[in-house]
Formats: sequence, C-alpha cells, structure tokens
Amino acid sequence: MRSRCSGSIPVLLTLLTVFLVAPGTPAAGPAADDEQVLQSAGLPTDNRALLEFFRLRAHTETDHERLTSLVRQLGSPTTEAKAAGELIAWGPAAVAPLRHAVNDLDNPATARRARKCLQAIEGPHGAALVAASARLLAERAPDGTAEVLLTYLPYADDAVVTEAVSSSLAAVAFPGGKPHPALLRALEDAVPARRAVALEVLCRADRPELFPAVRKLLADPKPAVRSRAALALARQQDADSFPVLIDLIGVLPAEQRRPIEETLQDLAGEWAPGLPRGGDDALTGRIRREVWAAWWRSTDGPTLLEEFRKRTLTPETATRAHDLVRRLGDSSFTERERASDDLAALGRLVLPVLREAAKDRDAEVARRVEAVRDRVEKGPNDALPVTAARLLALRKPAGAAEVLLAFLPSAEGEDVAAEVLTALAAVAVRDGRPEPALLKALADDSPRLRAAAAEALCRAGGAESLAAVRKLLQDGDLSVRLRAAVGLAGAADKDAVPVLIDLVAALPREQSWQAQELLARLAGEGAPETVGGDDEAARKKARDAWAVWWKANAAKADLSRLATAQVTLGYTTVVLVNDGGLGRVVELGRDGKVRWQIDGLQYPVDAWVLPGNRVLVGEYNGMKVTERDLTGRVVWEKSNLGGRVVNVQRLPSGNTFIAVQNALLEVDRAGKEVFAHRRPANDVWAAYRSADGGITFFTNGQQCVRLDRSGKEVKTFPLGAGGSWTSGIDVTPQGRILASNHNANKVEEYNADGKKVWEAPAAAITTATRAANGNTIVSSYFSNRVFEIDRNGKVVWEHKDTLHPFRARRR
Repeated sequence: MRSRCSGSIPVLLTLLTVFLVAPGTPAAGPAADDEQVLQSAGLPTDNRALLEFFRLRAHTETDHERLTSLVRQLGSPTTEAKAAGELIAWGPAAVAPLRHAVNDLDNPATARRARKCLQAIEGPHGAALVAASARLLAERAPDGTAEVLLTYLPYADDAVVTEAVSSSLAAVAFPGGKPHPALLRALEDAVPARRAVALEVLCRADRPELFPAVRKLLADPKPAVRSRAALALARQQDADSFPVLIDLIGVLPAEQRRPIEETLQDLAGEWAPGLPRGGDDALTGRIRREVWAAWWRSTDGPTLLEEFRKRTLTPETATRAHDLVRRLGDSSFTERERASDDLAALGRLVLPVLREAAKDRDAEVARRVEAVRDRVEKGPNDALPVTAARLLALRKPAGAAEVLLAFLPSAEGEDVAAEVLTALAAVAVRDGRPEPALLKALADDSPRLRAAAAEALCRAGGAESLAAVRKLLQDGDLSVRLRAAVGLAGAADKDAVPVLIDLVAALPREQSWQAQELLARLAGEGAPETVGGDDEAARKKARDAWAVWWKANAAKADLSRLATAQVTLGYTTVVLVNDGGLGRVVELGRDGKVRWQIDGLQYPVDAWVLPGNRVLVGEYNGMKVTERDLTGRVVWEKSNLGGRVVNVQRLPSGNTFIAVQNALLEVDRAGKEVFAHRRPANDVWAAYRSADGGITFFTNGQQCVRLDRSGKEVKTFPLGAGGSWTSGIDVTPQGRILASNHNANKVEEYNADGKKVWEAPAAAITTATRAANGNTIVSSYFSNRVFEIDRNGKVVWEHKDTLHPFRARRR
C-alpha cells in the first residue's frame, strides 16, 4: 500500500534541522507567539499547511510495512531526513515502531533519530506544536477549521492539547453569530469525545436557544458524555442537569464523581446534606446518590417559596412592630418594658423595622430598640442562607418574582440581598416577557424595590424590559437613578452614560463609585485625568471632565466593554498577617466593615474570592494552597509544593496557577501538575499568569521576566534602579505590569517591553493591585494600612488594621 503521507514530506522536511541535525537543542523551541513556535520547528504556518497538519495527525490507517521501512531508513544519512519527515507526518500511528527503534541497542544512531521523531509526535514538544497550530487556526479561522479540529480531537496528545483544541473550537463556534454546523453535527457524532467537546463548546456561550440540543445528551448512552453535558448545563444554571448529576454519582468511579459532588456542594451550601464517610467503592457511591436525591426532592420550588414567605415581614406584622416601637417611648416604665418584650417576641422578622427605628430621635426609644435588636440577634437564628436564593433561581417556580420582591426588605446581610437580586434576574423573564411583578415594582413607593426591579430587568435583558427601566433614569431618588443607569449601561444603552456622568457630581463618592468605575472602563486609556475627589468642587470638576470626554467620544464609544464587563461589588479582600506569622483573610465592604473573615492561616500572602463564596488562599509558611468556604473549611488543597508560596490564581480552565520561590506551577483539580517552570536559584518573588497563558514574574535580583505560554523566556528587564522589591505584582488585561518599589515608596507601571509608563507615591508600599475603575489598591505591611489611589496618586479610600496588610484586591 502506498503511504497516504508521502505527499506531505516537503511540508515537514525542515523539522529535521531541529530534531535530527542539532541533537543538543530543544525539539520545538517555542518563541514569543504561536507562529514563531511553528516556524522554529520548521513547520509552515500558512492556512493550508495548518489544516493539513491536523488532517495528517488524525489519520487512522496504518501501513506497518511502510512504517517499518521508514524506521530502518533513519539509520542512513542519505535517507534519514525524508524518512523522518514522513514518520512525523504519520503522527501517532508511527509511535509503536519508533519506540521499538528507540530501544534497539544495536543501532544507537537510529535510536537517537527515532527519539527525536517521537519528540515531534508526542510529549511536550509535540503537544506544543499541536496547541500552537490550533490557536493559530482559531485566530485565522479559514474554512474547514471546525471540521478539521473535530476530526483530530480523539487523537489529542493530552489534556492540555485537548483544552487548546476545545478553546480553538470555541473561538470559531459562532461564525456570523450562528452556531457552526459542524459543532451541531458533532452533538450526534459516533465518537464520544467529539460529542462531549462539542456540547461544552456550545455551552460556553450564553446561548439558551442551544441548550435543548445539548439536553438530549443528558440521556447519552455513555456516562462520561452524560456527565460532561450535565456539568456544562449546570454551569448555565439549567435545572434539568442536576437530577442527571445525582444519578451519575451511583454510576461513575470515585475520581469522576468528585467534580459532580463539588458542583452539588457549591449549590447546596449551608443546606448540604450529611454524607456517609467511607471509601471510594461503588456501594458508597450509591448511598451518596440516594442522599443527594432526597435532598433534591426536599428543595423543590413550592418548598422554597414557603421558606421565603415564612421569613417575610408582612404588612400586618410591620404595623404591629411600628406600634410597639412607638410604645417604647411611653411615659410608663411598665408599658415600655412590656413593649420591649412583645417586640422581641416577634423575632427576626422585625429586624428591618428595628434597624430603621434605631435612628429614632428619642434617645430612650433608640436605646431600647438597640437592646431589643441585640436580644433578637442573639436568639435562635433561622435566617435564610444564600443557598435558598440560588436554588429558587435554579428552580424558577411560578410566583418566584413576587415572593423575592416581598422578601427583599427582610433579607439579612449583604450576601443574601445580593443573591436575592441575582435570583430576581434569573426569574425576571417568563415565556419571553418580563414578569408583571417586576414591571409593577418599577413604580413602587419603596426606592429599594424600584432599584431592585430595575437591576433585575436589566440583567435579564430584552427590549421590553429595558424600555420600562429607562423611565427610572429620571427617578426622583438618586440611588434609584444610579442603579437604573448602571444596569442600562451594562446593557449597552448609551442613554445611561450622561446620567452616570451627572451622578458623579450629584452623589458623594461612597455612593457614586460604581458609576465612576463604569465610566473608567468605558474610556479605558482615554479616561480624563480628574476622576476622583470627595468634596463638591472636585466632584463637579470630575463631572465636567467626563462630560467633555463623552461629547468627544459618544459616537465611537464601545459600550460592549460594559456589556461584557464583570459586575464589581466594591468589596476589598485583604490578606493580613500578625507578628508571629499567623494571619487571616477578610473582606471589607465599601464602608470598611468586615463582611467575613477566615482565621488561622500560616502567613497568607495571596487570596482571591471565587464563585460560589469560595476563597483561594496561598500560605507562605504553610507551603500550600487551599480553597475554603467562608467559614474557613478546606474544600480543596495542594500541598507538598517544595517551596514557599508567593502567589496563586484560579485560571479560567479551572486549574490553579501557583508561584513558589523555586517554581511556577499549574495544577489541575486532582492536584496533578500540567505545567512546571523550575527555578533552582530560588529567586521567584512574585508571579502572575495572564489570560493568554503567558507568565510574568519578578526575581530577587530586581528583574522582571516574561515567559510565553510554553515557558520560554521572551523578555527580561530591570525593575527600577536599586530598591527592595516585595511580592507586589499585578498584570492588567492590557498587559501593563504593576510593581511595588518599597525603598522608593512608589508603585510603578511598565509596559510589556519594560518601559515605565506610570508611577505614583505609595508610602511604605508592600504590594499593589489594579482595580476595575483604573485606580490602584496599595497594601502597606509596616503602616498597617490599605489605601486606594487614583491616577494622580491621590488617596481616595483607606482602611487601617491592627494586623499587617500584605495584599488587597477589589472585586
């Protein structure tokens, strides 16, 4: 049989200068970008060659005689180049005979050349070539890209390559805004891997119209495909996926059950059922499945609605509570005591009334209200957890919008109120129309309900909803006007921008910060210089500067920046350390009050708040990374890192990037290393992995080093002149590098080429991070202080602590 690959030999011949002629050099020396990675390996980078590369790597026919003959030809200087090119073109099919040749003790030259060929086919060098080719195809998207990547998919080298191919498919999944026919066909492909990746790619986009096609795979004959479909739909808050996930717990082996149970635990939160301890055997899996099934049945829609109603302050109870508050000021001591007892007996339902009554001008009334409030809060706590709102958003029972709106004034704590708003957005539209209860709430007497309805309808989207909310841009209450403008701006409505600009002056900074953040995001690098200030004159100056900017840029402003931007909450996560090396992570509200804290950490140096109220923490002395819930309970851990942790990140893939003093690592959920860049000199002081996979790190030699996604060094430059550099690093989405110069009391910003583009004074700085509004959050270990500075270096927010702040991030 004639080899199907013989025609591809000219395409790959130049690989041999890398793999055969220079045995001491890396097999596929990666360079600054994917095109250079391929060129350094001698591969052409035109579209036709890229498509052909994947076609060849996916061939399945094997000509054993031909492959054996080619391996023999590796032993001859006159035939080795041509033979190697054809063997590399055969790809995985040539692995077995090449491995046999590698172990041939009688022919060391052949063994050496066979080993080089294997490096081009499998292992890190081969995987790098495939991943680079996939990314280049995604960027250029020539006709046939989706088809050739799907054809190749079952032959992917490893999980990293599979993810690269999946990401490339996601990039070309919606040509012209419509789903690619090849991906839709792949949902019914005979190969399970293609079905699984196709459904995940289609679910990555927020396209609910595609979910019915994906839901069919919830009944796929392959449990692994059912699992991938259910997990993908669960991430899209699809209720149909959860019974399938629960059923799979009793079917899948322990390792494959783990991500399913993590998803269920995230959803269940405080209401998670008690699960049996035991091994990873099948019986334990079946028992755990039955426990989760019972939990799912007990949290159905009607049950959840009733739980909200039981904790909602009714008009009748509110009237009685207000009457009792009035009697707290009675001239009779006995009557005042009786009113206090009766008010306390009403329990947590009347906390909203008590919070308002605490402002009473009558000192006796205010004192007694506080005493009653203290009694109530120390009594039995049956407050609804945030889980209840998440489950209601998932179940979407009829009447949910009315129940949530009625409950909102009774919500205890910012977390619960925020989840109620998210749930309102999830139920805001039914059968394509906005819920009447939310439209009605836009005209409610309560500013809080008007604002909540506006936010929910904007987040849900739809022309009818946005038109209804637009009326609130002129609301008499400035806080309502702000929420409506923020919501409409996020929906890319230009009418909201002038309102946001006016509110910069009309509201004090502690209320208008969200408007200023959105304006800063919209303007990007072109933002006006004066954007902050607490006094009236400064706010007016900022408003006028923004008005001038908008007049010049309204026609060309890209509001999709706001539509796709992550909503910020204004909360600041602070990593704190005491003199003994123990520490905690806290989150501060905009008012500086602690929202939650996690104690008992071993010199924490980095922390990120993750979705689902989880916190990722890097511990320097503990030499470990943990993921915890807000009570501090460890739900995931990676230890035995061989070095002290200096930075940590959760990546979009779900993997975790960890920087220790002697290595830069990426580990998957099972804790397995999928990337490692070793630094035997123990010189890593700070590191950050960007969205494109590149890594930037600082050394104790005051150098900034940039690596490409494969770990190849592409740039090194000095950080300032002299000065001590702590673990202060951040990299903006635009590639700007933020560094902390402790000796010079400065925060400095560099571009990717090492040019300093900005600096500002930052007394006793330890670390600095960039906030979404363009300001910089500075932590000072020695002055026990966290502060926010604008582009002019002016301090616009500050928090002092009894412990030493090491790092702070705004979310």
